[in-house]
Amino acid sequence: MKKFALVVLGIIAGIVAVANIGSIVALALSAAAAFAGWHYFRKSDSTIGRILWGIVLLFGILTGISNIPAFIGILAAAGAYYAWHSWKVSKRKNSNVIDADPFAKFEKQWNEFTK
Repeated sequence: MKKFALVVLGIIAGIVAVANIGSIVALALSAAAAFAGWHYFRKSDSTIGRILWGIVLLFGILTGISNIPAFIGILAAAGAYYAWHSWKVSKRKNSNVIDADPFAKFEKQWNEFTK
């Protein structure tokens, strides 16, 4: 049942993340504009330059905050990653494959011996 829930979560989260890819790109562009505005605002010596870069910074922050679908898409991408990672870990736990490292058991016993 857990694997079925992981598959459903992964599929739904993946669809939502792909559907919001445009808004995620827009959020990245607004973050880049905000970063550039902050960077050049700090380096500017003139008042007019500070005002212009402050406007760019304000524009980037406001467009980033108002981009709610991008935050939903990022959360969906995180959910899809969680489902994929949990599936991968549960698959590894359930496998009965012996480790290929011949020294794994030796190192464990050596650590127990030297305690």
